[in-house]
This record gives sequence, structure tokens and C-alpha cells, in this order.
Amino acid sequence: MAERVILGLGFRQAARYDSFENALSAISPPVAFDAIAVPEDKAAHPALQQFANHHSAPIIGVSQTRLESITTPTQSDVIQKKRQTGSVAEAAALAILQSSARLLVKRCISVDRLAVCAVARGELR
Repeated sequence: MAERVILGLGFRQAARYDSFENALSAISPPVAFDAIAVPEDKAAHPALQQFANHHSAPIIGVSQTRLESITTPTQSDVIQKKRQTGSVAEAAALAILQSSARLLVKRCISVDRLAVCAVARGELR
């Protein structure tokens, strides 16, 4: 099976399309991705849908249970309390890949602090 590049996103409800684009633009050099992974309870967010459509990338919802099972290199106390993982973006990016997956980019935060992204590479589960 071929490896895939997954963009993991964590974000607040107030996030806008520009929030996602800004977080993505913080990745240098730019990375092409095959899919977007987010907590399943946020997969229908309108700005996320717009962002995914613009990048022609499917959105994959990740269960809270799966997010909690991922140990992330970045550890935020706030996110640990809210989502029981250190970084939603990192956990989401890794969650849909096999255990041999690796992070290419740790979390990058948008200027408005409403969106965070991370990138992982590996084979899909």
C-alpha cells in the first residue's frame, strides 16, 4: 500500500477559511496532502468544508477515543484537559495511519490562533 500524507487540523468553532489557510502557510516548505483529518464532531464545520473543497481533499473524521489513544510530541495542558491528547492536529494526522506513521510537521498555529495544523506520512489503517 502506498504512503499517504495527512493534514491534521485542530480548531476552534470561530475558525474561518483564512484561519486554515494561514496555519497551512506556516509550513515551510509547503507540503501537498492527500486528506484532512479532524475530530469527527467538527468534520461538518462550514469553513473546514470550504478549505477542503479548495484543496480537493477529503475530510476524515476521527473519533474522540482514537484521538485519546495517540501520544503526541507536542503537549498542551489546555488541549490535554479538553481533548485528552497533547495536540489535536498531531493526533488527528497520526490517527488514521498505521502505527509506523511519522510526523513530518509538528503543529503550526494560525496567526489568529483559531486553527492548528500538523502533517503526517504513512500507510492508511
